Amino acid sequence: MLITVLRVLFFFVVSVLVATVLGSLAQTQLNLFELQQLGTPISLEQRMLTSLRDLTGFTPIFGLMVAVTFIFALPVAAGLGRIFKPWRGLLFVLAGGVGIWVAFRIADYFLPMPTFIAATRDTWGLLLMMLAVAVGSWLFGRLTRPVVKRGLRVLG
Repeated sequence: MLITVLRVLFFFVVSVLVATVLGSLAQTQLNLFELQQLGTPISLEQRMLTSLRDLTGFTPIFGLMVAVTFIFALPVAAGLGRIFKPWRGLLFVLAGGVGIWVAFRIADYFLPMPTFIAATRDTWGLLLMMLAVAVGSWLFGRLTRPVVKRGLRVLG
């Protein structure tokens, strides 16, 4: 029992880390793209340095947001996955994507700045951030999927 709980907790942490790193890198590149659209020249070296800075600066805040989202969204996906077994993977993708969308809306409502994460101001940025979290959520669903018993059943 303890091993199972520790295993699920480990998968949870791995999934949060994957979603957080993907989301952090996505928001960095989206912000840099927007700066380029304004005429700011950005070299590959600057992109890499900015990405590394955001991994240390933005990741902890976003990671907390992803973890809280997963605490609420993953059990819902797991429960629905038991009912709708063929769509289990899709349910986890939707849980992560929709869950972080809700988290963004809540943060934008309660925080004083107009938008908490600038990359989510436009539709494409929001969808990319949702996709990053959906990948982490899908990974958790994949890692915790029930074992399928295969083979010939004899006497039962």
